[in-house]
Amino acid sequence: MSESKASAEAAKARKRPQAQAFKSGDPDIEALRATARGVARLEVADAVAEALAAYEGSLRDLQKASGLDPAFVSKLASGKVNKQGATVASLAQIALAMNKSLKITIE
Repeated sequence: MSESKASAEAAKARKRPQAQAFKSGDPDIEALRATARGVARLEVADAVAEALAAYEGSLRDLQKASGLDPAFVSKLASGKVNKQGATVASLAQIALAMNKSLKITIE
């Protein structure tokens, strides 16, 4: 199994914070923000890991096509990006470099 496919499977196995953990009007906004950052980091990690598993090029190829550092993309895929996380623009760069589209949904 390739390293990126293993990363994709590991990402899917991670436990997600509970969607019902916060109700409307919950006064603990900092806890909500912290949970949101964690959810976002995991969702991005899953999406990037899955895209990398299907990508036929290398991280270096992706870097050349996107202009992003391969280490940054690798960190995104493993969920180890800094507190700020990825920007929508950097995710769009990755998608476009892979000839894919970026879709964001709230379900």
